Amino acid sequence: MKQYAACLTDISDGKAIAARPNRLHPRVQIAMLHRGNICSRRIAWFSDCHPRTVGRWLIRIASGEPITDRPRGGRPALYSEQTRLKTIAFFCQSPPLPGCTRWSLRDAEDYLDDHLQAIGCSMSRPTMGRILADHALRPHLRRYFLQITDPEFFSKMEHIITLYLDPPEYLFCFDECTGIQAIERLAPDFPANVPYPFSREFQYRRHGTTDLIAFLRPSNGEIFCRCTENHTTQTLNRVFAEHVALYPERAFLHYISDNLNTHFGDEFCATVAGLSGMTYTPLKTGLERRAWLQTAGKRITIHFVPFHGSWLNMIEIWFGILAGKCLKNGWFSSVQALIQAIVDFAQTWNEHFAHPFTWTYRGEGLHGKAVRRFMRLLHMESSQMDIRFLTKQLLLIENMVRGYWTQVDTVDWQQLHHLVIQKESYLRGIIVGGTAKENQRSKAQHAFERLGRTLDDTLLKYDGQDRSA
Repeated sequence: MKQYAACLTDISDGKAIAARPNRLHPRVQIAMLHRGNICSRRIAWFSDCHPRTVGRWLIRIASGEPITDRPRGGRPALYSEQTRLKTIAFFCQSPPLPGCTRWSLRDAEDYLDDHLQAIGCSMSRPTMGRILADHALRPHLRRYFLQITDPEFFSKMEHIITLYLDPPEYLFCFDECTGIQAIERLAPDFPANVPYPFSREFQYRRHGTTDLIAFLRPSNGEIFCRCTENHTTQTLNRVFAEHVALYPERAFLHYISDNLNTHFGDEFCATVAGLSGMTYTPLKTGLERRAWLQTAGKRITIHFVPFHGSWLNMIEIWFGILAGKCLKNGWFSSVQALIQAIVDFAQTWNEHFAHPFTWTYRGEGLHGKAVRRFMRLLHMESSQMDIRFLTKQLLLIENMVRGYWTQVDTVDWQQLHHLVIQKESYLRGIIVGGTAKENQRSKAQHAFERLGRTLDDTLLKYDGQDRSA
């Protein structure tokens, strides 16, 4: 046992010697597998190491040496751990120069040369880059995220997922891919040749754009698409009617769509009514028109994904396939050449690649993520919080409390309850302050009060159930 206890401590000077986790992990695996009387060849296969590497570490372990790195020669570290942490704090907390939204390594280098008091010393760009890349915060990186804003998001998501898991006979996903560019490079491509890979000139000439309206049938993966000059309501109605005409008149057709305004306008509703053999009376609001389009019983039913939920529409998957297999590396000398390429790919897809699209994700973990992200926004107390966005978040969380309480950990609900109470002044400041209209303030105030009451009542209810149990 002593040889394994010595794995983590350098007995020569009584200090732990640092080793990167990705180096230390296979060494621990080798030690533990050897302890289980596993042969060295199988240890090498399991730990993804060369057998000679396994042999060397087994010799070190048998001699009682640690599995951490041995002291190495060379110049001692120039920057202490405190200086490295100050560098991270500088990028996270120091406002950039006027007119800039973030620090670049070049700007930070020049600034620190003139303001040594910031971290206590100057520092080169490569050193700052290494420090930032090694730290878990990674303050120099950026990424986008898509916040759930639809108060009815989860009920709408469940409806779409149910359609995928138990689909009607004729189910389709449709959408537009707009502004596809016909791009021609200014120089010929260089084919792959040792030792150079395939190379392409980065400059290009644009010859115009085309729009694509496409319909995917998930049950077999077949695609129906048309390239058009625009994606106006009239164009959509024409292509939609062309698609409907492909199927029997008595068949009930179901379409999954996003919330683009042309997908629920009066003209589109009239087209759906005409194709369904019905009369349509114009409706005033988009909410009423979407509700009418989703009404069951007529020949054509449109099912809308939630706002900010376009990923629930499987036609987006096929658009990604189209971009990767056809458009990304294409060479189009005209719009007509681009259209022909898309038509050829759609035909090739239907003949050789089409396959059933099976939906497997059921929303696991998304409920808790929505609650925790809202808590993170409250912790920040950002001045960028918009009253309309806040109202939607409050309504979303209230609906989740009422209908999806068990999908989120009780600890998260309790933390959210305490946080709403703690940040009351911040939330009321957003509602009262700013330039929002009176009706917007009234909606936000009403949503905030309803969320507070709903959280109080639900926590009390479930706490009482736990006590009685």
